[in-house]
Amino acid sequence: MAKVILDTSFILTCVRNRLDFFEELFLKGHSVFIPRGVVFEIERIKNSTKSLKTRSEAEIASRILESASYREVDCPGKYADSGIKNYLKEHQEFILATVDSKLKKSVKNRKIVIRNKKKLELQ
Repeated sequence: MAKVILDTSFILTCVRNRLDFFEELFLKGHSVFIPRGVVFEIERIKNSTKSLKTRSEAEIASRILESASYREVDCPGKYADSGIKNYLKEHQEFILATVDSKLKKSVKNRKIVIRNKKKLELQ
């Protein structure tokens, strides 16, 4: 069973495109891990002064995370992305799910990306 670690940008993009990422990952036999920093980032966006659309996407993402089954991991770092990057250097077996091009380039692990706003693809 493959282990997938999700990034904030991936979760919010899936919500924006109405893509049921948990179901698709579970159907493919993956176990989902979400860093505490990502959960905190989504809560911070939800309560921020960003646009209403962004806040409502974060609200939906927060509700999805409350109802879904996943494991939280501790990825220490100043920001969620730096924590994920450091964590993945030590754990090469993890697959990174992100749409952040800077993070994708900085990590050597396999990646899951969103194709055509409709499906997940392993790279």
